[in-house]
Amino acid sequence: MAQERAQTPAQPDPAGAVGLSAKLGQFDSTIIEYAEHRSPNARATIVFENGLLLDFSTWNAVAAGLKQCCNLLFYNRPGVGRSVRGDVDPSPEAESLRLHQLLKERGFSPPYVLVGHSLGGQYVQAYAKRYPEQVDGMVLVDALPLGVVKPYSEFPWFTRFGLWIFASKAARQEIANIDLMGKYVMEPADFYRKPVIRIVAQSSPQQHKPQGLIKDLLSGVIYAEDFGVWAIDPDIAEGRMSGYYPQAEVRSLSANHRIQEQYPAVVIDAITSLIKNQPDVQAALGVVSKEARQ
Repeated sequence: MAQERAQTPAQPDPAGAVGLSAKLGQFDSTIIEYAEHRSPNARATIVFENGLLLDFSTWNAVAAGLKQCCNLLFYNRPGVGRSVRGDVDPSPEAESLRLHQLLKERGFSPPYVLVGHSLGGQYVQAYAKRYPEQVDGMVLVDALPLGVVKPYSEFPWFTRFGLWIFASKAARQEIANIDLMGKYVMEPADFYRKPVIRIVAQSSPQQHKPQGLIKDLLSGVIYAEDFGVWAIDPDIAEGRMSGYYPQAEVRSLSANHRIQEQYPAVVIDAITSLIKNQPDVQAALGVVSKEARQ
């Protein structure tokens, strides 16, 4: 069974955030925007996946807490920021291959710790499925549960119409791929048995209140009551995650969906927990608060 640990989050320290210097690189026919940091005494390489429509600046505060001990790679998937989607293959296998090529081209050697927020949580799971020998562990930051979203063709007409009018082609493509990504990761469901920490936000009713299609998409959330996209109740889907990762540690806390910005110390602590067998990591990391470790 999954181990569950309650969190008392520390407040974020805005002064501790570090800016990520963006670069552009061409990989095959795709232009990818990325940022990297290399530590002279790196104990691990951490790879980050953003949520739906979010760019890698959402990890700024987390990057500040890891720069002394770890190599870091952030990137925007095609269609986000300055990354160009064009006619690239959007399949789960192809998305993982693109990240694999980026890591190889930039000289980051495995193994990696993968960190994924929201929809990005499904992307890191897909990478771990395709390249399990390269992954030492995963941190899923309020990740979208597997199998929770309907196939795009089954969305209500008004949802598809609203997305067509207000969302970019890249956003529609990612949303359409959610069902395919979930199915790819779930078959087989027992492919991954390395360390996993799942950070799950327990939001208040007010935080669950829909703010409108575009505002909710930009927050990384799609609400069933407004848009009719859920295949099953999200709470049921979340509960099923324990079946896919029975060895995972679950850390629940009262927070909004973008935990990495609201409580970066919680995410930093989860990452360092996966690499704590390397004794210098915790000593190198001076920003993790005592409250975040309780």
